Amino acid sequence: MQLDLDRLSDMAIGVWKRSGMDTLLKVAPRGTKPDHGRPIGYCTTLKYVLGRTPAQMEDLVGLKSGSKLAHGAEVFTVAPLPTRGQFKLRGYTQCPGGVPTNDPGYVSHPLYPPGAGVPQWDLDGVPQSQLVWLASVGAGERFKFQLVRLLAVT
Repeated sequence: MQLDLDRLSDMAIGVWKRSGMDTLLKVAPRGTKPDHGRPIGYCTTLKYVLGRTPAQMEDLVGLKSGSKLAHGAEVFTVAPLPTRGQFKLRGYTQCPGGVPTNDPGYVSHPLYPPGAGVPQWDLDGVPQSQLVWLASVGAGERFKFQLVRLLAVT
């Protein structure tokens, strides 16, 4: 049986369009400013990072503990949403880069261990100019956000 990647991509877009807790998010190290010449990269959705500390976010999304988010995080949404062909399906974060860790070709990257299993998409065809800042989260703080504000952003 072959996967229908177009259908799966359309399903992901449909989830993101629901917004609210399904809003597409990029979590980056504190102080990050979008670089318009680079793609956004890996993203997940609001429901997996809301109420979490940057250290907890690292564990969820598959970043080495105490590495990229050690000093806090910047949280962005994406507007407009990507279209089919602007992103790659990458499964869940327990498979870094979408590659199962039991795959014979898997080689562990020290900064990107398996995460806790939240959905991930690689927005490799979307420039960082489409990032819309939502919040800064200090080290040890929890990411708090009111959905009412989010509805005004998206």
